[in-house]
Amino acid sequence: MRNSLRHPLFHDAQNSPTADAALRIRLPAALLILTLTAVLVRVAWVQSQLPDDYLQALAVTTTEDEQLPARNGQILADTTVLARDEDQWALQIHYRWLEQQPEPTWLKQQLRQRLSREERRDETLVRSTEQKILNERHLMLQAVASITGVPSEEIEARRKQIESRVRGIIDRVNRPPQAAAEMSADETEAADDGGLLLRLAAAIRSALTTAPRRSAAERIFVREEETWHQLLPEISARAAAIISEHPERFPGVRVQAHSHRVYPAPDFAVHVVGARTRPDAVTAVPSTGGTPAATDITQQPATVGRFGVEKSYDAVLSGLPGLRRIVRDRRQRIISSEILRQPAAGRDVLLTIDPELQQLAEQLLAESVGDAERRLLPAPEDALESATPDAPPEPELTPVGGSVVVMEAHSGRLLALASAPEFDLTLFTQGSQTAWNATNSDTRRPFVSRFHSMAIPPGSVWKIATAIAALETGTCTPQMEIVCRGFLQNPDEHRCLIFRAWGVGHGPISLRGALAQSCNVWFFNAAQQMGIDPQADWADRLEFGRQTGVDLPFERSGSLPPRPPANASETVRRRFARESLGFSIGQSRLTTTPLQIARLLAVVANGGWLVVPHVVSDEGAARHLEDATLTPWSSTRAQVPGLSAETLQAIRQGLVDGVLNPAGTAYRTVHFEGLSAAGKTGTAEAGAGRADHAWFAGYFPADNPEFVVVVALEHGGSGARAAGPVARELFRMLQTRLNTETLQTN
Repeated sequence: MRNSLRHPLFHDAQNSPTADAALRIRLPAALLILTLTAVLVRVAWVQSQLPDDYLQALAVTTTEDEQLPARNGQILADTTVLARDEDQWALQIHYRWLEQQPEPTWLKQQLRQRLSREERRDETLVRSTEQKILNERHLMLQAVASITGVPSEEIEARRKQIESRVRGIIDRVNRPPQAAAEMSADETEAADDGGLLLRLAAAIRSALTTAPRRSAAERIFVREEETWHQLLPEISARAAAIISEHPERFPGVRVQAHSHRVYPAPDFAVHVVGARTRPDAVTAVPSTGGTPAATDITQQPATVGRFGVEKSYDAVLSGLPGLRRIVRDRRQRIISSEILRQPAAGRDVLLTIDPELQQLAEQLLAESVGDAERRLLPAPEDALESATPDAPPEPELTPVGGSVVVMEAHSGRLLALASAPEFDLTLFTQGSQTAWNATNSDTRRPFVSRFHSMAIPPGSVWKIATAIAALETGTCTPQMEIVCRGFLQNPDEHRCLIFRAWGVGHGPISLRGALAQSCNVWFFNAAQQMGIDPQADWADRLEFGRQTGVDLPFERSGSLPPRPPANASETVRRRFARESLGFSIGQSRLTTTPLQIARLLAVVANGGWLVVPHVVSDEGAARHLEDATLTPWSSTRAQVPGLSAETLQAIRQGLVDGVLNPAGTAYRTVHFEGLSAAGKTGTAEAGAGRADHAWFAGYFPADNPEFVVVVALEHGGSGARAAGPVARELFRMLQTRLNTETLQTN
């Protein structure tokens, strides 16, 4: 014990050296064990929990859906293509092959693809390979300029523009918020003056709100860095083929095929064909739930029909775009690409339009409205000399617009459907602002399809409907005659046109003569006896005041005068009785479209059947049985209830005399040697000091009707004088065809 640190005399039970030494050993050991335990727990937690979070963050992907374009169907008339999709090619280059300074990671990937692991250890070989890659990019841009014929200067300018735009996006995404990165000058000054506590608070605030500074490797990558950019919007087919066939000469380059709508005859049947343009906005189809499907993004085609057949048959013509799903990693590199839906082309549509007849109708209308030199129609002064003597003298008139309808009487097939003035369909594909302004400023409204969107008073052509009502109600008979003095009761109102011109009447006249010579008094007398209700009832049976069902958009229904209420007073009934007089000759508040009048003439020509006019053939869109619902006229045509064959025969006699009898209103301007046709002229007052509307409605041939012809000239003046010559040239073509067929048959 002599060597003991303390003398045994001073040792006691409480302060023994054994207990003190044990305490000094156990306390550090306990602290060490607690520290190691905490470290081990933390390590275990990191190993068990954090890997999933880190791996999940590294495995984050983004998915985008890309449309694959589909070709739209063609529109044809006979063998003439009126609308088609034409292929175009755009040149796209991947951004990594466009940037001036290559991205290091991308450059390393290129080296790994070209050099083995051993070769990458050779620094000289690595540097030479890097320089080769840079030279390839330069040579590739030169080759693009050479193949496409675009100057190298323009290629370089486009490259710089793309790079500048993408660099701007990268900088904006990776720039830390200025408000969080730095304290304002006032805050810094307050912290400096406030001592330790304020400086400590400012430091804590800055640490919590300032985004960490990222290194170049840690920056956020944007999608624009790992995608294709359009360098040239359009290249030739030859250039597209060369680039596609030689990928080794054009690394990072691809040709993107697309199509645009072309109208080979942009001024032919424009109101019928219509136009397609890009949609104003793309509306996504809502998902039905479950796994994201192709319908989650657009099924809407790249273009949509705006009017005409392009619009009404948009579902048939439009191709269904395909769908490619692209998955990118966190650096926006493509890791998978899958085609979910193949593009499906649209189907062709065949029109019922006869190109030769349509061309003639458009030429005649252009001459009528002053848009073309008169070659087929007589000069205005010649028309005045040949006009019917019933027409009063009037100044030379130029119609505001007009329309022509030629329809098969038994089927409703529209062989010609023309409207004037016209426009050029290239306005919708490559029209300039100047051309748009010029067309829009035309006060004649060239975009209006006057054959079914122009509802105007029909004038005397309506007398056909009045005659049907008068005969079927028993108010009149075909043989009943009245004496026409030129006016009904008062020489100042309810007069015939011949009285306005020469101060005389038609004398004794029956229905046949009243239709041929357009005697207003005969129809005034009939309306006075039967009132407005029978006229309105038959107008309803003939389906006026409603749409015809033609397969074209924006059809107007026209209007019918109202009927008197059941409990109307005597004053109201007298007013309606007076209105029935105007109604009987196609005036009052009656308006119709040329297509509705064509349907009325078809009823007379085909024996009393209401047909559905249509401009698309069953041979076009409805090639399969399941597509039959696309053609509304495929349903059975409807017979007009209560219409007798005797009534139709009586009306036909008057219409034949209107064209073939020298006393008929259409004889001088419509008839020619050998013609077999029937028809009725019409001159409808427009009111407010404006020129009358000119009408002609008839059918061909007279004895066995097959075709209906209707001409309507808005503010064209006399029906016989203005509309008659147009109808005559249409009848001339139909007569020539009939004669040719007869010779071939014999």
